Amino acid sequence: MEKEYRDLNVITLGETGVGKTSIINRLKDDSFNENESSTDAMKSFTIQKQFKKLNLTINLNFRDTAGQEKLIDSLPKQYIRDSHIVLLVFSNIETLNVIKERWYKHYKENTNIDNARFILVGNKSDIFGEMREEIVKQGEKFSEEIDALFVTCSAKIKDNLDNVERYITTEAKRYIENEEKEKEKNKKKEQKEPEQELNSCKSFKIKDNKKKKQKKETKEKHCCGGD
Repeated sequence: MEKEYRDLNVITLGETGVGKTSIINRLKDDSFNENESSTDAMKSFTIQKQFKKLNLTINLNFRDTAGQEKLIDSLPKQYIRDSHIVLLVFSNIETLNVIKERWYKHYKENTNIDNARFILVGNKSDIFGEMREEIVKQGEKFSEEIDALFVTCSAKIKDNLDNVERYITTEAKRYIENEEKEKEKNKKKEQKEPEQELNSCKSFKIKDNKKKKQKKETKEKHCCGGD
């Protein structure tokens, strides 16, 4: 069987300074630049993932929206509408609240993708400090509300980035599987509809034949047995 190739788009959303670009750089080439500033140019790259059981190769096309935060109204047309996997990145309680109130809603209102997968990423875990427990608590709560995976990490000290990448791969596989299930469901529905129409026609024909038979019997009765 010939191997299938698919493209899935991965987008990062979140406030300026939460470390979206730093996470992307770690995933891309394991680099980190603490002094890197956000620009208005979107950064993108592709990672290939092999899924032997599905006989499938997925091209994960990453889109880093760093520098675009102030252009939120222009994001749908350029990036959001066809993104399959969304990294919602925050670094403290305040930026998590902005994810809830702004970025998550903005994506949902402008996407063309029905079954997008979400990963809530709490970056800069190395400086959570005494707020760690509350950040994790609120992150877990929100991730449950939106059916997302939740992970904390630090791009700076390279902590838990392997789980971020693993979660992205997991959600890519899950998206493809859900898509296949939906296709199979629609296929069965399409096959069932002609059968229902045929059964309806048969039922109508039987009823029509019964009526004709009743009329014939009534006519014969009047002709032959009536006074």
